[in-house]
Amino acid sequence: MWPFNTIHQGSFISTDDVSAEYDFIIVGGGNAGCVLARRLSEIPYKTVLLVERGDGDDSWLDRTPLTSTYHFSNGKHSDVFTSVFEEKLGRPVSCVTGLGLGGSTRINGMQYTCGVPAEYNSWNRSGRVGWSYNELKDFFKKSQTWFGPVPQEYHGLNGPLHVQSYEGYNYKCLEMTETACRSVPLPSIKDMHSPTALSIGWNKMQYTIDSSGYRHSAYRAYLPPEILTSRKDRLHVCTGALARKLLFTKDSDNGSIRVHGVEIQGTGSETAPISVRARSEVILACGALRTPQLLLLRQVRIIDGIGPHEHLQEMGVDIVLELPGVGAHLQDHLIVPTGYNCPLYDSLWAMVVRPMVLIREFYRYLRYGTGWFLGTIVELEIFGLSSLVAKDGRIGPIPKEREDPSDPENIPDIAILVSCISDPQAPGADRSKGLFGLNAALLKATSCGYVRLRSLDPKDAPLCKLNYLSTPEDRNALRSALRMTLEIARNMRASGYQLTETHVPISLEDGDLDAFIRAKGETMYHYASTCRMAPLSDPRPGVVDDQLRVHGIANLRIADASIFPSVPATHPQALVYAIAEKCADMVMQGCGSRS
Repeated sequence: MWPFNTIHQGSFISTDDVSAEYDFIIVGGGNAGCVLARRLSEIPYKTVLLVERGDGDDSWLDRTPLTSTYHFSNGKHSDVFTSVFEEKLGRPVSCVTGLGLGGSTRINGMQYTCGVPAEYNSWNRSGRVGWSYNELKDFFKKSQTWFGPVPQEYHGLNGPLHVQSYEGYNYKCLEMTETACRSVPLPSIKDMHSPTALSIGWNKMQYTIDSSGYRHSAYRAYLPPEILTSRKDRLHVCTGALARKLLFTKDSDNGSIRVHGVEIQGTGSETAPISVRARSEVILACGALRTPQLLLLRQVRIIDGIGPHEHLQEMGVDIVLELPGVGAHLQDHLIVPTGYNCPLYDSLWAMVVRPMVLIREFYRYLRYGTGWFLGTIVELEIFGLSSLVAKDGRIGPIPKEREDPSDPENIPDIAILVSCISDPQAPGADRSKGLFGLNAALLKATSCGYVRLRSLDPKDAPLCKLNYLSTPEDRNALRSALRMTLEIARNMRASGYQLTETHVPISLEDGDLDAFIRAKGETMYHYASTCRMAPLSDPRPGVVDDQLRVHGIANLRIADASIFPSVPATHPQALVYAIAEKCADMVMQGCGSRS
C-alpha cells in the first residue's frame, strides 16, 4: 500500500445517521472509548454507539510515531487550552488532550508502563475492592500483544495493542546515560512490568509501536477496518459529534435518578441537537478534564446538574444530585526539563540542522521501519524515591525494606525522563551542537486542583486549575529529582562524555531549585482523579464505586483517568487500557455475557 494514504474513511456516521436508540452509548472515543466500543460490540445482540468530537483520519503523518507526537505534529489531533493562573509557577500552563479517535494515544510519547504492584495494592488497602495488582494484572495482559527482547511472562500475547521495546539505543546520549546510571550505581530494571522487579532504578522504555514501525493508538489497535466493517450492524462510530448533555429521569415516587440517554450535536454545523436513548448504560470516557465538565453542565428534562453545590449555584445550575467530588482532586505529573549540549550526531537535533541526516532517517524509516522517525525520544527512564536522594544529589543505597515492589510504601515518587532533545531556545543552547535533556518529574503528587465550568456552552473548554506544588511534600520531592538530574550529568561527564549545561539550576540550594522549577515547570499531560473511585464518605469524596458506577445515578459509569483514586506513578495509558478492559468485563457480566 502507498504509505501516504489516509485509511478508515467511510467507516463512520454523522449525527444525521444516528439511530434513535442503542443498548450502550459511549461518550468519548479516546483510549478507553475505543476499548469499550470493541469489547461491548462483541455481544452479538447488543448495539453500541461511540460518540467522538474529533475525526477518524489515519494518514501517514498520523501513523508515523515522530510526526504524530504532539510537539512535532500539525496539531490536528490536539485539543489545547490554557489553565488558570498557577501561583507556584507564576503563570498558567497549556492543557493538552487528544482529539479524534484514539484520543491522547494519537499524540503521546507512546511510553507503555503499567506501574508497580504497590500502586494498586495501595488502592486495595484503601478499600477499593477488586483493584489490587493481582486482580488487575490480567486486564493489562488482555489488552497487549508483546514484541520485544525481554521475557514474555509478564506480558500479553494475544491482545489488540502492540507493545515493544528495542535492543540498544537510537541515540548515543541515551546510551551514555545508561553508563552513568550503572556508575551511580542505580539498579537495572530488566522488565518494568515484572511484579518482582525493584520499583527503583533505570529501565529501557517500552512503546505502543506495531511490528511495521507505526504508532499503535487505541484507534488502530481496537477499531481497525475489519472490526468496523464486520460489526457495522451493531457498532456505530459517530465522529465530529459533541455530547452536549446527559438525559436524566427522576422517579417521582422514590426520587431515584437514572440516565436514559445523551444529547449530541455535530461539531461542524449549527444543526439542532438530537437525543439518543440508551436501553442499558451510558459510559463516559472523555478523560479527566472533559468527563467532569459533561457532568457539571446544565442538563435537559429536569434542568439540573451534577456536582459541587456552590459551583453549580454560581453557574446558575439547579442541582439534581450533589456530588462534591465531580471535578475536584485534579492531579497531574509536573516535569521540569534541564538541558545540555552534547555531540551533534548523538541527538535528534541533528535531523533538524543537517538535511542529510533527515534524508538518511526518512529512508531508514520508509525502507526498514527503524531509526529516528520511530519517535523513541525517551528511551530510558529512571525511577526513584526522594527520601534516598542526598542534598548533593547522590543517591543512597536502597534499604532492604524498600526492595518489595508490592508494598505501598515503595511507590516511586520521582522520575527522570532522559530525552534525545532539549529546548533549542534556551539562552545557553548552542544550536550547532546536539541537545540532550534530563527531565525531572514528580510522580506522586499530593497537591490537588479542580475542573470547573468556564461557561454553560459545552463547546467551551473547561476551567482547570492544576494547583501544582501547593504542598511542601511535592516541593521537597521535586527538588530531589532535580538534584538527581545533576548527579546523573556529573557522572556522564566523569566518564568522558562531552556535556555542556544550557539550562540547569544555578546551585543545589532550595531557593535556586525553586526558582528553576518556577521558570521551567511544565505539565506532563497526565491529568487524573477528577471523578475518583471512592465512597461518598471518603475525606476526598468519590464519584464512582468499585464497579465504576456513578454514585446515586443508575445506568451511568465512568471509565477513564478521572477515576484514578490518585495520580499513579506511571505513564497512564497502560492503566487506562486496563481500566477500560475491566469496565467492559463488568458490564458484560451484568449482561450475562462474558468476554
